[in-house]
Amino acid sequence: MIKRYLVALIVMAAAGCQSPAPRVQISPEQARKLGLDLTGPVAPDGTDKLYLATPTTLMRHDPGNNRMENLLNDPYPNIRDVAVTPGGTVLVLRPRELALYMAGYLVTLYRLPGEATALSCDRDFAYVLTDRGQGARLLRIALTGTSKGSTKSILTTQDRPQALCAVRGGCLVASGGNIIKVTDPVGGEQGADSEVTTVLLVAMHEPVTSVAADQDRLILYFATDDMTYAWLQGQILPVFPAGSRLAWARDTLTICRPAKPDSQIVRIPNVSRHTNALLEEIAQSTRHKHP
Repeated sequence: MIKRYLVALIVMAAAGCQSPAPRVQISPEQARKLGLDLTGPVAPDGTDKLYLATPTTLMRHDPGNNRMENLLNDPYPNIRDVAVTPGGTVLVLRPRELALYMAGYLVTLYRLPGEATALSCDRDFAYVLTDRGQGARLLRIALTGTSKGSTKSILTTQDRPQALCAVRGGCLVASGGNIIKVTDPVGGEQGADSEVTTVLLVAMHEPVTSVAADQDRLILYFATDDMTYAWLQGQILPVFPAGSRLAWARDTLTICRPAKPDSQIVRIPNVSRHTNALLEEIAQSTRHKHP
C-alpha cells in the first residue's frame, strides 16, 4: 500500500499539484561550510525558530535569514534532547537532569532517577524517557501548579522507545515501529496509583525515529531513517522521501537529518495542504478504479 502512495505522490508532482513544495533550508554543502554537526534533537519554539543540538552546544536557527546562532557560553556535552513549552521556555535533557536554558547557560531544574533518552513537553508537563535496566520508564514531571516539580512514573516497558510527543491528555511514544498514545493518569488520589491507558495508533515495519502532531487538524507526522509519513483519517501517507527527526509548528514541518559532516534541514510550509492534497489524490484514484 505504501508503494501505491509513493506512486500517487510522483503523479501529483508531475501534474503540477498546487500543494507547497518542500524547501531545503540547510543543504549538506552549507552544513559543511558552517561546520554543522547535528546530533538529532530539534524543537520549534512556536514561531519560525528552531532549537537544535550539536555534540557540545545548543543552537538556534532562524529560517528567515538562515542564521545559526550558538546559545551557550560554555560547552555542555551529552545533550540528549530539547523541547520548548508553549510559553517559550527552553528545556534541555542531559543524561541525568532536566535543565532550563537561561542567558547562555543550562540551569538544572530536576535530577532524574535514571539515564534519560528523550523529552517532550506541553504547558503543564514534561515527559521524559529514562532507561531502567532491561527496558525504559516514562516519567511525567509537573511544570506548573501546586504540584510543580512532582514526578510520576506513568509507564514501564521492556522495549527501548526512541521518541516522544506530548499531546492533549497524554503523550505519544515511538517504540520500534509502533506509535502508542499513553494517557495522563486519572482517578488516583495524591500519591496513589491511578489509571493509565495505552492505545496503538500506528504499526510500521521500520523503526520510528521521531513523532510530531498537528492536534487541531488531527494529523500525526512521523519519520523513519529514510521517509517522513503522515497519519490522517486512518491512512498512512508518505510526505517526503527522507526522515530522521521532526519538528512541527504553525503548519510547517521541519525535517532534520543529522549526519557528520552532511547535516541537512528541510522545511515543508503549509504541510497540511500538502498532506490533504495527497489524500484526495489517492481517494480520486480509488474512486476511478472502483466506481
